Amino acid sequence: MSAPQSSGSWRRILGSLTLALLLEQLPWSGWALVLRPDFLLIGVLFWALHQPARISFGSAFLAGLLADFQNGGVLGQHAMAYVVGVYLVLFLRLRLLQFDPLRQAAQLLPLFLLVQLLLLLIGWLAAHPPSDLSVMLPVASNTVMWLALVGVLRLWHGKGMQDRA
Repeated sequence: MSAPQSSGSWRRILGSLTLALLLEQLPWSGWALVLRPDFLLIGVLFWALHQPARISFGSAFLAGLLADFQNGGVLGQHAMAYVVGVYLVLFLRLRLLQFDPLRQAAQLLPLFLLVQLLLLLIGWLAAHPPSDLSVMLPVASNTVMWLALVGVLRLWHGKGMQDRA
């Protein structure tokens, strides 16, 4: 009886991560490319928060390698940053699950900043340093995307945007 629910859970996880990967394949250009959220990171962190037994460090590492192949970055650059992000989400998991979407996004803003700083640092150590700090702009769009994703899912499940104790 638990097997169909288990396979359905895997289908949702793989489906949403595939959608995240496809969203990154859209033809982004100009400022939209700079402000594009890291959909794969958001998907991995969301599922690590809500399904920690299924999505953990190995899944984050594989998703990061996939992002490296996709973006043409240094092999392992995204993988290391994603693993650190998943570690911090798992460390803060009980705290994050108590908050409404706005407070969750506020708690995850420093985490997104740390992941982008790690991407910047690893890219700088392995290759050439970036010419400007536009690499840090996805932090804000990641936070807004997290807020939208969690808010829509809470509204879809009938919980509302605010927690009422």
